[in-house]
Amino acid sequence: MHSRNFIFAIGAQKSGTTTLHNLLLSNKSINLPRNKETHFFSHDNIYSKGYDWYTNQFIRPDGPFCEVDPSYLFFSKSADRIKTVAEDPKFIVIFRKPLERAFSHYLMSCYRGYEELSFLSALEIEEKRLKNDNELFSFINHSYLKRGDYAEQLSVYLERFDQSNFLFIKFEDLITNENHNVINSICEFMGIKNDFNIDRMPESNKKRKVKSKLVRDFLYKDSTVKRMLNSMLPSIAIKMRIKGIIDSLNSTHYNKIDSVNQSKEIMEKIPEKYFMWSNKQSELLSSLTGLELSDWEYRR
Repeated sequence: MHSRNFIFAIGAQKSGTTTLHNLLLSNKSINLPRNKETHFFSHDNIYSKGYDWYTNQFIRPDGPFCEVDPSYLFFSKSADRIKTVAEDPKFIVIFRKPLERAFSHYLMSCYRGYEELSFLSALEIEEKRLKNDNELFSFINHSYLKRGDYAEQLSVYLERFDQSNFLFIKFEDLITNENHNVINSICEFMGIKNDFNIDRMPESNKKRKVKSKLVRDFLYKDSTVKRMLNSMLPSIAIKMRIKGIIDSLNSTHYNKIDSVNQSKEIMEKIPEKYFMWSNKQSELLSSLTGLELSDWEYRR
């Protein structure tokens, strides 16, 4: 157990965690890792590097550590691992309407070349994929519904940490430019001054499409050439920076109207059972956190 203060934004994935990370970056009093997500507490191969490796990932060697990593909510082992090193950690958790989150996750997997099925087909086959997933590939990339079981995932943390250690936020309350109350609540919770000085929230992870699938596959899929190049670049930060530049050059943003129309067309084909599932998850989450989520209810 270490006496250092920790603050974790543990999720949920595709619920504004990158927006939160970019917001926190603009405040110089916050000590973040050089790369947004270390996956230290969630991934066995990273956790085996040890606590000293983890602390060396942060911008400054002293002061409270703050990390934004949505894998910590989904990988249940993370809670126990955090408990072994953090005496009294704080947790920020952002939630998004479950079915909406699932669709955003699906689009990300399509963009990376990990998904070729339609959204509905992917939902229908998800359980089978996860059941036969020996390498955790589908657990990470095809867990569209599974990651929306918020109450189940959050309960693991609430069994180990007091609920006063948590700040729960709705996705739509964070990303709006009229989010002064949310920003103030984050600062109060973290014990910092509101020194962000921003006119509007940073736009992060906007919906994109690739220009070249060949370049996309090189970035996101394993290959001998990629492994050779990685061995020549020992710095993770440099690797991430180069990947980000190439990825940006190889993508274009969707026209907002086209994006909305595409999403509407796809969602109209989704069976009622998935809307009911989303409503049920929202109800369970509301009971657990006290968040007012009546506006998340789907009515058809």
